[in-house]
Amino acid sequence: MSSAVFSAVRSFSVFVFVLLFLSLAFASESDHKYQPDDPITLWVNKVGPYNNPQETYNYYSLPFCQPGTNPAHKWGGLGEVLGGNELIDSQIDMKFQKNVDRGTICQLELDEAKVRQFKDAIENSYWFEFFVVAYLTSLDLKALEALGG
Repeated sequence: MSSAVFSAVRSFSVFVFVLLFLSLAFASESDHKYQPDDPITLWVNKVGPYNNPQETYNYYSLPFCQPGTNPAHKWGGLGEVLGGNELIDSQIDMKFQKNVDRGTICQLELDEAKVRQFKDAIENSYWFEFFVVAYLTSLDLKALEALGG
């Protein structure tokens, strides 16, 4: 085999190896094929008044139950940051295709200040946004109140 052919085969092999490595490195939740009982991440994003969608705050600026130490943050790019997005792993235990009975996720003691924060958010028609896998979900806090939440 000539050195030119050998060099071309070697270069092609390196190229295929790099492509394989990159395809594994860039695999993500959005193209993941879930199997029953696979863990699912609930990413919380932001809250804000419905009448002013540009005014958004970190999800945990309201006194929701906090995740444990060092929750993962998901980087969506500069455009996401400029749009006020900050995805944080809620660390709520969820499994794919596994039904969950209604129950308590966490215990939260609400003092006067925290109650005032929630009342203010409800009176100002705040909504909150979170993602489950690649699906966007948002809910008006008044709707949550109507559901008995």
